[in-house]
Amino acid sequence: MVLRHGRNATLHMLRGEFPALGGGANGAVGQLFLDSSLYILGSDARVDDIVASFFSRLFMLAYHRLLGGAGAVAGGLDDCLRGAWRDAGAFGPYPKLMMTRLSRSLLATRVFLQALNLGIEVVNTTDHLRPGRECGRALLRLWHCPRCLGLPAARPCRGFCLAVMKGCLGGVGEVQPHWQAYVEGLGTLAAAMRGEQDVETVVMRLHALVRLALHHALTSRSRLNAVVSQSHSV
Repeated sequence: MVLRHGRNATLHMLRGEFPALGGGANGAVGQLFLDSSLYILGSDARVDDIVASFFSRLFMLAYHRLLGGAGAVAGGLDDCLRGAWRDAGAFGPYPKLMMTRLSRSLLATRVFLQALNLGIEVVNTTDHLRPGRECGRALLRLWHCPRCLGLPAARPCRGFCLAVMKGCLGGVGEVQPHWQAYVEGLGTLAAAMRGEQDVETVVMRLHALVRLALHHALTSRSRLNAVVSQSHSV
């Protein structure tokens, strides 16, 4: 949902501020957020490569439709454009900034989701446990324990509750300290997902970085056209 909102915000910004790009921007933006989603789900892609691929597509589109390079289309030019944006610094510091922010936030989200999936597997496994007959009888006897009845002023039953539960759960009871450590670790991870580690904060600001990157390219139009022309003639 966050990635979908981020994609829509970026497309809305491009349509409003750079209408000359037309619908060609949809593919580049859509691929950026699709690749980001797949990375969160565990793909082997590198975030830096995802961002670099996006700016390669964006530069080819911007060169033809914003930077005055439409009349320079010739055989092999697009191949030249794919790497020219990086060598010419077409988008200034913004691609690197996007790489840094996305790398941190997407990795944190990826680890968090992996941890949640692990917890789901554990819950699903223990959820299918069924108490035996002796365990059922022991659980019924717990009703005679004042502590279990919520009467803290009464004398506790000296570990009776814990003994019954250990007997019912058997070896599963040994999972408890590990589960507690897992829950605490998950809480620590969630608490750390702030600022540049918070995928929502980062993704919902990506459109601002794209805007700044395109404005940087526009202000460097003459230099970029010269660099591309020189590279293409070599």
